[in-house]
Amino acid sequence: MVVEAKINEISWLAPSGMQISLHIRFGLPLCSCNTYSKEWIKRYTDLGFMIHDPNMKWAYENIGTCRWSSLTQSDTHSVLRMAAEHGIKYGATIACNTANQPGKRSIATFGRNDREYEDAELLHLNDFVQNLHDDMLPPINITAAEIEALSLLKRGLIIKEVADKLGVSDNAVKQRLSNARRKLNANTTVHATSLAQQYGLI
Repeated sequence: MVVEAKINEISWLAPSGMQISLHIRFGLPLCSCNTYSKEWIKRYTDLGFMIHDPNMKWAYENIGTCRWSSLTQSDTHSVLRMAAEHGIKYGATIACNTANQPGKRSIATFGRNDREYEDAELLHLNDFVQNLHDDMLPPINITAAEIEALSLLKRGLIIKEVADKLGVSDNAVKQRLSNARRKLNANTTVHATSLAQQYGLI
């Protein structure tokens, strides 16, 4: 997925780990990546820290960048203190969205153990997350007919059955699928169907 492929570009800025969740909708991301230590991930998960994490509260209420040190007053469950015990003493939180899709936001946290993040580093991290977010936007030029053809294939129909259902020729269905593959940058129709589902198109 796009996050894993680009993670090395930014890992030098997060020596204690990072967590990136892209296009979160109804609490679930389109894709995510977490490089924090297994011990911290387990503790964070087992103790249900997400609903008490001041970073998450800030990220769902704001767009932009934030140093963890500015959130200590709202850390009612000592999440940041316990993160520091796991080698994440300093951190940055990034939240971004798309102007015409405010309901889908991307959230990322980055951690280090040596010092605060500098302003230029926060800007760099923000640009990185925003670019990842934008890269995951579904194509705007895919048509309803192309999406419908993918949707019917996903339901298990073969091309002839899709053509009969839509009242078009087999070749018309094949052309729609070819267009969908190209617009989704997919190698195969199965890949295109998977991507369309991930984007919430089908």
